[in-house]
Amino acid sequence: MESMPTFAPILAVGFANAGLLYGLAAASIPILIHLLNRRKRREVRWAAMRFLAAALAKNQRRIRIEQWLLLALRCLLVALVVGAMAKPFLESFGNVIPGRRTHRVVVLDASMSMAAKVGGTTRFDQAKAVASQFVKDSRRGDAVSLVLMGDPPRVVVGDPSPNLEEVRKEVDELTQGQGGVDLEATFEAVDRVMEASSIPQKELVFLSDLQAASWRPRGGDGASGDEGLKRSIARIEARQPRSVVVDLGKAGAGNRAVVGLEADAPVITPGATVAVTALVRNFGPSAAEGVRVRLTTDGRLGPEQVVDLPVGEVVPVVFNQQFPAPGDHVVEASIDEDALPPDDRRLLVASVREAVRVLLVDGDFKSEAFLAETDFLSQALAPGESAEGEPDPIRVEVVPESQLARRDLGSYDVVALCNVAQFSPVEVKALEDFLEQGGGVVVFGGDQVSAENYNRLLFADGRGILPASLGEVVGDAAKKESAFRFDPLGFRHPILADFRNQADPVVAGLTQTQVWSYHKLTLPKDSTARVALAFDDGDPAVIESARRPGRAFLAALPADADWSNWPAHRSYPPVMTALIMEAASGRQADRTIQVGRPFDQTFPGSAAGAAATVVTPKGGAATAVKLKAEGGLARLHFEQTDAAGAYQVRLGPPAPTELTFTANPDPAESDPAKLERAGLAERLPGWKFTLLDNGRELARSAASVGRRGELHRPLLYGVLALLMIESFAAWRFGRAGSR
Repeated sequence: MESMPTFAPILAVGFANAGLLYGLAAASIPILIHLLNRRKRREVRWAAMRFLAAALAKNQRRIRIEQWLLLALRCLLVALVVGAMAKPFLESFGNVIPGRRTHRVVVLDASMSMAAKVGGTTRFDQAKAVASQFVKDSRRGDAVSLVLMGDPPRVVVGDPSPNLEEVRKEVDELTQGQGGVDLEATFEAVDRVMEASSIPQKELVFLSDLQAASWRPRGGDGASGDEGLKRSIARIEARQPRSVVVDLGKAGAGNRAVVGLEADAPVITPGATVAVTALVRNFGPSAAEGVRVRLTTDGRLGPEQVVDLPVGEVVPVVFNQQFPAPGDHVVEASIDEDALPPDDRRLLVASVREAVRVLLVDGDFKSEAFLAETDFLSQALAPGESAEGEPDPIRVEVVPESQLARRDLGSYDVVALCNVAQFSPVEVKALEDFLEQGGGVVVFGGDQVSAENYNRLLFADGRGILPASLGEVVGDAAKKESAFRFDPLGFRHPILADFRNQADPVVAGLTQTQVWSYHKLTLPKDSTARVALAFDDGDPAVIESARRPGRAFLAALPADADWSNWPAHRSYPPVMTALIMEAASGRQADRTIQVGRPFDQTFPGSAAGAAATVVTPKGGAATAVKLKAEGGLARLHFEQTDAAGAYQVRLGPPAPTELTFTANPDPAESDPAKLERAGLAERLPGWKFTLLDNGRELARSAASVGRRGELHRPLLYGVLALLMIESFAAWRFGRAGSR
């Protein structure tokens, strides 16, 4: 049925061709003819007239009534013909004037939630059927544009097309998306389509399941919503279109989904046991028991578990997994298929490295053991083969700071700068490019550090590599009269994960460390950097920041034992190893993206112009792209990620490379909660719309929306009826008069 619009209806009648109403004067023509005929009669008395007058006197009243009825029918007939030509309509049905050429903008919701099946047919297929019928029922001369709601949205037919059959073919060829919805961008696209049209009369039809997540402004709900969305709606409303929302959703629907998949190791090496956690959620309305969760690696079915899913809760399912060989491995967690299949699986790329390569840059290089800046750190990261004979997962290379500018950093995963005095702009640019390629940078302090150089080139007022500026040196390492202790801040940061829930003697190995001097680090206002470890006086000791896609760490003290006794404690190796592994995780972070978001990968500048092929999950279709130069790097930018699954990237010479990335649906799209009319009006204030929610006759209701309120068709039917009545009455009255 059709709900009331968000504005008060105006119960009035308008006319598409109001000028023709002057033709109502033609209704007086039958009266004039009647009067003229009366004036032409002359009265002649003759003998037989007395008998005829006597006979007529008996039927005079009946004949007069019959003549007046015929006259009224003929006047009404003329009035109905003129009224039908003026094309009246009820203004309470909106701003569309029936019969006038209309630009119809049809918007189909292509988000993942529209893949939900109802009776074996997806909601998206239902939307296509309604849209096709709606276009088919448009009048000759009407023009149609076609837009897909998505993230980002897609304008399929932008310029108003009068070729309705071609538009229907475009509708039939539309494919279901598996992403979310950018509501602001969708309304902006609709605004652009309407602005480009010279047809003044417009009609806007949305076909959607009204999923709450899809219709949520990114800036918030209601009056506090996104300002850009409000501006787009205001511009659309200024054109006075009739806006209709066709609700294809179903309230109270349930769904189960895999909403997360992650590995607990920031870097995976061959043979290491990794905990892979699948997050499964039941969106209701009832609990689900005995749900089977399976793990698949590179297409090979692995372990499975059976879990119960309470309503509304996220249940973690943990699998212990090993990857024997280096390379990219596609891991998939899946559950049995339900009414919304796309979110019943989730993928992860496990990029297994033979080892993490670390370059230690020594600012005070010495050949004697444990006198150089990097000796303790090198020993902590790579102590040698373990008792089981397995090689260290970290490979360390030490160079003096004078060799930094000559090194190709692209072959390393992490660069650790230990008490380096100062940097040149060339070295800073090399480190920035390294971070852009997903590398990790760790900066340790020391007595040789030039705070002015670091702040000017590495911090750069918060725009550089360092997450904080360096101040004065606190304490006196030479006198060692007082010491600072570490505050682990609840062991929240991953580099301290090994100390969570440990016995007091183990924790004391970290918290009882003595620090005699450190650099005072100052975070800028509104910084998003995280303090991983602090001192007991509140100052930061280790700060981590994401320099996408790379990671940067800044330590307030040196890596050696000059300012603290930490390198001699057992807590030093596990924290340094975890820190290096976290710094190296940047190359892994962006290998799993959200459907619809572009995939970006940077390569050394020598790869600029190289040809690449991306094989998509859509039937193995291959798309050719080229790497573009960007600064001193080459960037692969791929936008056709509207399908969930694994994408294979093959890069040709001069830098032949193969890599894999995966795209997963937005977990918000798995929530079937939907909006009703009041909720939609609250989220999009200022938008005037009519809501249609008759499921069984949805296609017919949507297709006839442009004809609602028209009165000229009933008037023409009335003309036809009056013609038959007038003919019958004239025949009937004539026979009666002859008797």
